[in-house]
Amino acid sequence: IYQAITQHPFNQELMQGTLSSQRFAYYIEQDSLYLKDFARALALLAARAQSLPHIMTFLNLAQGALIAEQERVHQFFQEKLGFQETGKLMPANLAYTSFLLQKCALESVEIGIAAVLPCFWMYREAGRYIVQHASNNNPFERWISTYSGEEFSQSVDEAIYLFDSLAANATETTRQR
Repeated sequence: IYQAITQHPFNQELMQGTLSSQRFAYYIEQDSLYLKDFARALALLAARAQSLPHIMTFLNLAQGALIAEQERVHQFFQEKLGFQETGKLMPANLAYTSFLLQKCALESVEIGIAAVLPCFWMYREAGRYIVQHASNNNPFERWISTYSGEEFSQSVDEAIYLFDSLAANATETTRQR
């Protein structure tokens, strides 16, 4: 899966700086819509978590999804590329966010964190790969530096720690799920 993600034409073009502004603008809008629901999913987990440290971590992660990424990446590229959002959530995005919201609202907190963790983790790993292979003077450097940066990596580490902490106390049935 990692190879398929890093070798995907979109990521390869982003890495080389040859991705069209139109395709990147489409991605940024879909990602912006995704991040709102991703933050909602994390907030649902915060509302359902039992320990104060877990509640605070979920809320911090939700805030990071809304503020850091929205301001650092999305707003920057909206201004740079001059595109206007359509507000249209595409079917694949809707399916994924619906899955996340369903898992975080209706399943156990342990299952919810298991559902959201891959997004954190894969974005970091893809960001690390892309930064190592990115062209010089890449027009998407802001995006690349966000997802390969230390601040985002710390958020991923928090999500992994939270997952491990919850998994350690989960029932065997929950672990299997």
